[in-house]
Amino acid sequence: MSPTRHVTEDSSSPLPDAELVRLCVEEGCPDSFEHLMTRYHGRVYSVIMRLVQDRERASDLTQEAFLKAWRGLARFEGGSSFFTWIYRIARNLVASHYRRERSRPRVVIGVDEDRGDDDATGVSVPDERFEPESRAQERELRQGLMNALEELGPDFREIIVLKDIQGMAYEEISDLLEIPVGTVRSRLHRARLELKAKMRPLLGE
Repeated sequence: MSPTRHVTEDSSSPLPDAELVRLCVEEGCPDSFEHLMTRYHGRVYSVIMRLVQDRERASDLTQEAFLKAWRGLARFEGGSSFFTWIYRIARNLVASHYRRERSRPRVVIGVDEDRGDDDATGVSVPDERFEPESRAQERELRQGLMNALEELGPDFREIIVLKDIQGMAYEEISDLLEIPVGTVRSRLHRARLELKAKMRPLLGE
């Protein structure tokens, strides 16, 4: 089995990740890895796409991440979720990609609705004062968000993608990035403040 097949959303397994990994490693059941791909391919691709802003590169890096995961599956110890494990693989691939390219990562952010965070500030456009009156205004606003995000440091950019775009919990991000929850919260707070400061001219503040 090769993790380069087209992945659909129809073949998901009810088995937990750890059991699918065990079946794949101990019993040589390649379909188990297919189920893991079905479960996480879209999510991994989505994060990578927002970090590289190039569909073809994101697709290639996603496939490479799953290929490395497939080859190194025996090293998965189950101390974290399978998604956490493969995200770290993908994150390293993205970092290597930009070291080779000597180029800064670019991130696309949409104008998301309020996710109900306990933080007072977020990256979504707040209220009706900022609702676009036309598609042209919406495009301008989205482009402004992209430009503002590009000016953030990589740590700030990544944490906004994980929390405000992917909607991950603080604890999940903490596990993913291997930093304390308090660091996640403080980094996110500072990232949002910096992003909002960069957005003020566009929002007319």
